[in-house]
Amino acid sequence: MNDPRDPWSAGLGDFDGDAEAQWPPAPPPGAPLPPFRPSLLLRRTRFAIDFPEASTATVDVDHSAGLASLYRDDRHVHTAEMPVEFQLERGRIDVAASRFGMERISLVAADGSQRQLDPAPGTPEHWRAQLSRRHPRIGRALAAAAVLVLVVNLMVLAPQLLDLLTHQSIWTGRFPSFDSPLALPAWANTSLAVLGALAGVERALSLRNHWLLDVETAGMDG
Repeated sequence: MNDPRDPWSAGLGDFDGDAEAQWPPAPPPGAPLPPFRPSLLLRRTRFAIDFPEASTATVDVDHSAGLASLYRDDRHVHTAEMPVEFQLERGRIDVAASRFGMERISLVAADGSQRQLDPAPGTPEHWRAQLSRRHPRIGRALAAAAVLVLVVNLMVLAPQLLDLLTHQSIWTGRFPSFDSPLALPAWANTSLAVLGALAGVERALSLRNHWLLDVETAGMDG
């Protein structure tokens, strides 16, 4: 029976007794790092980095709650909302999420150098990295296709969005309106939006980000 005062049991009943499917948003200090389950793929991910003194820092990300948790040697240290900078003795771990995954997750040293954390086995990011290692041509093709889709979306959807915004009452009468030279049917715009979402997922899984190219999938820094 769940104890409402116990954060580790809260909400477990929603999953028909499957305790492994629900993790508490903020584990207590020193709590062990839970195993990464396949059932968590759509809402969680995990990255780690090893240090020379055989110490490990792990960041567990809960996309559904917008939280990141730092573990040192598989013991919980701190949980915070993203974006967050976890301070370490050798620098900091910078963590930020986009709408479709991770925007950045890197160790930033005191001298400013950066080292990206490694995706943990079983995570979507780890699978994507393995695909590129085992089938580099397929990996490059997916990356190029994602860039192409996002470029097309910027060229096609951005003018239409600007047209829509500049014809709103708050804009008209004060500033000149913009008339988009493009007018695609609804099915075409929907297709581009779906392809843009898939491209955003591909870019997030491979931890690629560009301030302009990925503006559609911009991070949740607000």
